[in-house]
Amino acid sequence: MSKLLLVDGHNVIHKAWNGIPEKLLPDGRPVHGVIGFVSIVTKLIKLTEPTHVLVVFDPEEKPSRATLYPPYKDNRHDYGGKPLRENPFSQLAGIIVALDSLRIKYVVQPGCEADDMIASYASRVPCEAVIASADTDFLQLVCEKTTMLRYHWKNPVLFTEALVQEKYGIPPTSFLAYKSLIGDKTDNISGIKGIGTKTAIKVLNGQKALSGEEREIFERNLSLIRLNTTVELPYVLNELSFSNSFKGFKVFEYLHGIGVL
Repeated sequence: MSKLLLVDGHNVIHKAWNGIPEKLLPDGRPVHGVIGFVSIVTKLIKLTEPTHVLVVFDPEEKPSRATLYPPYKDNRHDYGGKPLRENPFSQLAGIIVALDSLRIKYVVQPGCEADDMIASYASRVPCEAVIASADTDFLQLVCEKTTMLRYHWKNPVLFTEALVQEKYGIPPTSFLAYKSLIGDKTDNISGIKGIGTKTAIKVLNGQKALSGEEREIFERNLSLIRLNTTVELPYVLNELSFSNSFKGFKVFEYLHGIGVL
């Protein structure tokens, strides 16, 4: 049975950069982010055993949602002009070299956030999809054929419909509304004042009504947090085929062999 692994590239870059000790080349350039990224992606492939793989990165420009709500993602760190040793995205060139060598497809679509590209693939491919990310926005997509894998070096967690219900007390179909009520600090989206996780569930259960002003905030947040599943797909499923199990794969040796280290 076919299975598509969708990797949230920027999410993994941050995890890789912060997850292992700094390693520098003789010329002073950092490479630990590349090492960590390849280690994580190959581990994800071992864990999920996909038949198809796609890594999705965010474009550099400001997201279109910021037009609707200027504070959107305005809390993100600006790495422009930072020294290489302080910039996780200094690793991107080496990561691309590694992905090309491993024959893993990747995409950076101008004007399209990675979340929307991933959502479009997960929603429209005729097979099982596993989304590798720590971004809870993706929980709105979880269904019988789509899961979210929150990777951790020791204890990865696979979010199924049952686990979302167990952890949050709501089904994935209600997660968009739930998050629109409480807001999203990661994306700098303010929630409705006075509504936390418990009160949000009361609203969803019809035990508490929203005022007119609260309803406006809720509707705004719905439009910000709802993922777009209609993005044009740059690859058809067959182009994402992948068969390497990475059995016996040694990250350092491989990266040395392709000239990244």
